[in-house]
Amino acid sequence: MIDFETGRFVLREGVELYPGMTREDFFQSPLYATELYHETNKEKPKKRSYFLKPQNIDGFVMSITIYLSSHDYIDEVKITKPEFYDWPNWPEDVSEEEYAYAIKRYNDQFLASQIQGSLREGKELWFDYMWGSITSSISLRHTPSVKITIRYDEIPFLEAKGMKFDDIDILDLY
Repeated sequence: MIDFETGRFVLREGVELYPGMTREDFFQSPLYATELYHETNKEKPKKRSYFLKPQNIDGFVMSITIYLSSHDYIDEVKITKPEFYDWPNWPEDVSEEEYAYAIKRYNDQFLASQIQGSLREGKELWFDYMWGSITSSISLRHTPSVKITIRYDEIPFLEAKGMKFDDIDILDLY
C-alpha cells in the first residue's frame, strides 16, 4: 500500500520503500537480502538500479526496479506487470499496441487499488505530493514502455545534510 501522506510504499509486512531511504537502508532491507532478481548484483554495491523478483503486492504481481541517485538515495521506483519484460516475445494473437494497453490497464488497476479509488484511462496519469510524485504511463515509440513510476524528492534530505541549492551550478548535482 502506498501512503500518500508520507510516500511510504509498503509491499508487505516489514517490507517497504520510502522517501529518504538511503542505499545503506536498502542494503539492510529484506528486499536486498532476499528479493534481488540477480544475486550477483550484491557484488556491485554502487549500481544505479536493482531489479527485484516479481512481488505480490495486495494481490497484484508486479515487477519492481529500484533506482538510486548519485547521492545514494532511492529516487525512483519503477513498477509494471511482469509480462511487460517478455517483449519482444509478446503474444502474436493480439497487436503489440493492444497488449501494451492491456498491461497499462493492469498497472492502472494496481494503482487504483493503492489509492483506493478509480482512475480515468489515459496515456499518462500524474499525481504530485510533498514527498515526490507517482505517474502511470505508456509509450509505444520505438521500444514499448509501460510503467508506474514513484519519484522521491531527495532535496529535503540533502538540505538537512547541509547542501545548499540557492546558488548552485546544475552540473554540481551529478
